[in-house]
Amino acid sequence: MKSAVIAFLTCLLVLYVQGQSDNTKKCKCSNSYVGRINTKVIKGMPDIYHPSVFCLKTEIIITVADKKKCVNPESPLGKIILQNMSKQKKNEAVSMTTTTSQTNTQSSTSHHTTSTM
Repeated sequence: MKSAVIAFLTCLLVLYVQGQSDNTKKCKCSNSYVGRINTKVIKGMPDIYHPSVFCLKTEIIITVADKKKCVNPESPLGKIILQNMSKQKKNEAVSMTTTTSQTNTQSSTSHHTTSTM
């Protein structure tokens, strides 16, 4: 009985390890990154993919002349993009908090009157 349990756990471990080695193949960017680029030719907002079970690294994808290019997150451009995106998320969070508190204040100050018949 113990040998069957050990064999089963060994099989699970082997399958888990094999699945982990395939995770790097699911990344959107290979190790080829765009070099220096004029930021004026970047179209739209960059797509940022944070580490996940599918890819263990942060990936930044920009659109340049209708082509998708990968940016190294450790490069100066990659760091600027990540900083700008985090600032934008903070501003959105503050904006939503302010709007929510204003709505709550307005709803709590309104008075409801009911008439009885």
